[in-house]
Amino acid sequence: MNMNSIQKSFVAIGLFLVASAVSAKDLNSKFQLLPLPQKVEVFSDNGLRGCDLSFIVTEGELAMPVLGPLTGCLPQFRNAGKGIVMRLTDKGTPESEEGYLLEVGKNGVTISSRASAGLFYGCQTLEQLMEDSRDFNLVIPQMRITDYPQIGYRAVHFDNKHHLDRTEYYYRTIDKLASYKINAVIWEIDDKLRFTRHAEIGAPNALSKQEVRAISRYAKERNIEITPLVQGLGHAGYILKHHWELRENPASDWEFCPSNPATYDLQFDLYKDALEAMPDGKYLHIGGDEITAIGIDERCKATGKTPFELQMEWLKKVCDFALANGRTPIFWDDMPIKYAGLWGFVNSSGLTDEELEIGWNTEKLDEAIELFPKDCIYMRWRYDDPTSASHCLLLDWYQKKGLKVMAATAAATGGSSFMPRNNSRAQYIKDFSALVAQNGLSGILATAWDDGAPHMETVMRGFVAQGEYGWNTQGRSIDEFIAAHAQREFALSYRHMDFLRELEQSAFFFDNALITSGSRNPAWGVKKTFVLLGMPDADMPGDWSEKYADRIQGAVAEKDRYERIEAGIKEALAHSRRNRYTLEVYRQTNRMFYYPAQVILALEAYDKANTDAERKQAVLELEDVCRDFSRMRADFENVYSQTRFMQNPAGYIADHNHHNHLAALTDNSDWWFLYELPMTRKINEWVGSMER
Repeated sequence: MNMNSIQKSFVAIGLFLVASAVSAKDLNSKFQLLPLPQKVEVFSDNGLRGCDLSFIVTEGELAMPVLGPLTGCLPQFRNAGKGIVMRLTDKGTPESEEGYLLEVGKNGVTISSRASAGLFYGCQTLEQLMEDSRDFNLVIPQMRITDYPQIGYRAVHFDNKHHLDRTEYYYRTIDKLASYKINAVIWEIDDKLRFTRHAEIGAPNALSKQEVRAISRYAKERNIEITPLVQGLGHAGYILKHHWELRENPASDWEFCPSNPATYDLQFDLYKDALEAMPDGKYLHIGGDEITAIGIDERCKATGKTPFELQMEWLKKVCDFALANGRTPIFWDDMPIKYAGLWGFVNSSGLTDEELEIGWNTEKLDEAIELFPKDCIYMRWRYDDPTSASHCLLLDWYQKKGLKVMAATAAATGGSSFMPRNNSRAQYIKDFSALVAQNGLSGILATAWDDGAPHMETVMRGFVAQGEYGWNTQGRSIDEFIAAHAQREFALSYRHMDFLRELEQSAFFFDNALITSGSRNPAWGVKKTFVLLGMPDADMPGDWSEKYADRIQGAVAEKDRYERIEAGIKEALAHSRRNRYTLEVYRQTNRMFYYPAQVILALEAYDKANTDAERKQAVLELEDVCRDFSRMRADFENVYSQTRFMQNPAGYIADHNHHNHLAALTDNSDWWFLYELPMTRKINEWVGSMER
């Protein structure tokens, strides 16, 4: 389906195709069910409207699943009207416990499944049908939907390394994820859990175990299991800033010493607390990635073991703990690949057949195979294109060795501060989901790293993409998904969301517009020293503009882009029926992204002024731009703080921040404006010096 046909479908939204049997895509050109069902058969357009349904009941002693806002307001007893009947049966229903059969007739709806999870998902699909029927005055046709997931474990990632959201926001997010048939969350809670066995680890504003357990129970009722991710051997700054005695390197809080017995006493205590807070999952994610120093302290040297052996010895011990406590361990898989000398090869794309043959050497992995715990799940993370031949060779190696593998793609990476780029990374999510289904992997996780702490609302479209492609890996194209997302989330057409593609592009200019050297890339290390753009010299008019001609050209383009985005968001807000808060987050992000362009264009106006009067006017405009920064920041924080805390609490102890994550630079929100704050001060001081 091309974009013209998608857009036309909204113009003719009230007209429904009559057919004996149509594809799921044909149905979704009107109703945009998300995720895309596996099979849809439409028998007649003479069906019913969502508002015609007057009751919802279950057959027998079956408990009513958690319902959405439209089905949940219906009376739960039979009356003479058209109703919804739910039943458990293995006759004609998909074998998956999450599968369902949804049948719409003239006189009502029947939802059948083999398990309560399937009934829950059938209700979620019906909610979407009813929602579109209401929003677009559509008749729900007489039809049968046969639906089930292609991937059994479909998870997203909560990462709280550098921020904490308000408790009520986690409940709202769980509701949304469940509606898109996400069935798991891996929660990297870091120091935002109030550990009871080691109270010193938890931040002053940490969630209690009781609060997290309540969120976990709420999620379970909506068919989402929450698993803790408690970073182990590395990424341990939040622990080792308190426990210097357990460090591998006394100068770094990054790694535990794997040869110190006290390491395991502490880690196991933290695991126990996390499992008590999140008691409903089947996994324990123990981390174990990105180790930079191992085998360097005296305890490790005394063992005579290699770094590879020490890493895998730690893995064996923590896996044994997880299994003894009824959990299957999950382990990031990068370190064994690095020790085997294959990391660069596995992450390469576009290799020739000769390069593949020469580079693929698994001798070290094969020799160490007995070190790999067999009851562990190895999480194969790849955040860009997972379909490269070298990467597929690694997946094949795992399969041949009989090791269990789970995939980790990304809805937000550490390298994209403030908001994800590239259509919310949907293509990578789709491609890895297809590989998971093709290779029979244990599931998929869409990570959302907190290195640059983007707002969850800017990440959400990536999470929804994981719901889409984790359920139906061969479903829509990316453009079709974007159209479905627009309708489902906002009751908008594809064209109403054009601004989001532009907003992703504007982030690239914002990244480094105000500096000539430095970096605020949170994945590769933020440089704390940087050089800002210089100021114009009134005695050398035009020189500044010539020197920074590329920035001026970019700023002109960004001014036009900002105005298009602002107009698009304004129109979307006017037409949307739901989730306006998401649009407000986008709006404030757009204002933030535009500020560097405002500064550059105002400086250009001063530099090109020909008279004292023109220069005076340019100075007034510069001062107004600087004042606008304060207004922009206040509005930005007002919107963002509706769902998240914008600063660390009093008494918070920062870790050494080995990776120099952007979001860990300050205890307040100054890190969002790493270059904009000092540039504003620099301009104000420069203007002040002219006045003196």
